[in-house]
Amino acid sequence: MNTKAEVFNKYLEEKKIEAFQVEEVADDAQNTVVYRSHIVVEGQQLPTLVLLDDSVFSMIRVQISPKARTEENELNVLRLVSEQNMKYKPVKLYFDQTGALILDVCLLTPGKEEKDFSELGDEIYGMFDVLIKFLEENYRGWMKEIW
Repeated sequence: MNTKAEVFNKYLEEKKIEAFQVEEVADDAQNTVVYRSHIVVEGQQLPTLVLLDDSVFSMIRVQISPKARTEENELNVLRLVSEQNMKYKPVKLYFDQTGALILDVCLLTPGKEEKDFSELGDEIYGMFDVLIKFLEENYRGWMKEIW
């Protein structure tokens, strides 16, 4: 397990946070560890990942809506995503290969030793506060455009 994941595991234990299922990615050159959970917005459970690896980056990824981009709405939702990406610095929205609307947050987390990541848990949870507020403010409008 990579150092960031070890530190984050300790943080979760200390804070008694049990919201994640943890999975080490086998045979991964970056020693990726995936933390799976969900964020509830407007009564919907949005699949959420925290991705920690040996790179200088850590990711939070939220699947906002599966199959959100269709032939009928493609131009409108692409405009919507582009406008959101220009407005909000910490989050980037995009569509995956299946048309699902995905939100990514990339955190710069350089370091190699446990002491380098002493604030990692607080940084990730601080970003969750920002994400949840952002989702609550925008989710309904996105769904109107998508459906």
